[in-house]
Amino acid sequence: MIDVTKVAEIGRIRKYNPGEKFFSQGDSGYEMYIILKGRVGVCVGYDTEFSSIAEYGPGDFFGEMSLLQKMPRSETIQALETTIVMEINADSFQQIVAEEPKIAQKIIKRIRNRLQLQQIEMEGTEDGAETQGIPKEKHAVTELPELPDENVGISGGAEQTAEPNDKVKLFPAGHKSYPTVFEHAYDEFLFDKEVVCTVCEQAFSVKRVRSSRLRLKTIDPDLRQRFVDFEPLWYLVWVCPHCYFASFYSDFKKVSTAVKKRLLEHGKLLKSQLSLKVNPLRQVDDVFLSYYLALQTQKAGEEDSGKMAKIWLRLAWLYDDVEDKEMMMLAFRQALEQFKISYYNKDSNLSIEQEQHITLVLGELSYKVGETMEAGRYFRQAINHKLGNATINRQAEDRIQDLKALLR
Repeated sequence: MIDVTKVAEIGRIRKYNPGEKFFSQGDSGYEMYIILKGRVGVCVGYDTEFSSIAEYGPGDFFGEMSLLQKMPRSETIQALETTIVMEINADSFQQIVAEEPKIAQKIIKRIRNRLQLQQIEMEGTEDGAETQGIPKEKHAVTELPELPDENVGISGGAEQTAEPNDKVKLFPAGHKSYPTVFEHAYDEFLFDKEVVCTVCEQAFSVKRVRSSRLRLKTIDPDLRQRFVDFEPLWYLVWVCPHCYFASFYSDFKKVSTAVKKRLLEHGKLLKSQLSLKVNPLRQVDDVFLSYYLALQTQKAGEEDSGKMAKIWLRLAWLYDDVEDKEMMMLAFRQALEQFKISYYNKDSNLSIEQEQHITLVLGELSYKVGETMEAGRYFRQAINHKLGNATINRQAEDRIQDLKALLR
């Protein structure tokens, strides 16, 4: 079984309804699937009526033989209930090999086992044929991808010692250094506050935003709030300089006792690889670092896809501000995938307005990354005339009209 939280940012999230087929035996295909939620049934043979001989659940995977061996589907897979999966193609799998070699090892191990079983079956058939005077055929053995040793860090080579093997990949490929700084200290918007880290229990100073001084200017379609003469995004994440625990200030004290030890150990690893510097004027590079450290905190602790989605969305806004459109789109895609995971595993106690809000955001992000049909579906889900928020209803209806105009 695969820890799906570790590959949640790599593949494409898809939803299948009960009775819907992923593929049929004999079909061609170039993707594998990891189950995030729900159950699927496995059927072997070409009977018209589906009869399951096995079931897969969350953390299981299937379709790997077609992905790596380019073999026809050897079975029929059908959703037994509403099922959310992550679709992995060849490029995504190479990313898993590079970033999560232990998970790739599990997949490759199962493929090798299946190939060995097939080889045994073929040899048994050939031996029987040879006794009847039929010559044995030679079968090519398909090469599988070479994987890094599971004890070697993703950023290191074979000659690394044990200490740096866990080197952290903090920034994604394509991230740069940006020269943007605040031209003024903006003292009228900020005040200093002494806080105690909930992880290492040491004190440090942070900048808090005086919310009473903020004047809302506009709200973007993706619900980004823009304020007059100030950008609160730069101060939403607090980073402890002692253990490198990072989180939105509103969640800074919400850490369970169970994960504190893991966060402390991960903080030691981070401190061995980078040092935090306090600049007289805050730079946008400091802001990016704080958000990526918040992602590190999520990955090392109890991963919350909703919080990770919010981090990626704000990173997209920051990349937009520094005019790095390529990284902005990467962050929007990551935010979309995390919002999907959060939404499809959502608490059933969400209020109607909360449900509207998240489907509206899913629609906007789908629209931004070019998934117009998906965007329209989410916008329609965001509309609830009877009990919903009237403002969200209007925005969703407006965006549907925008999509219709675009598709004419």
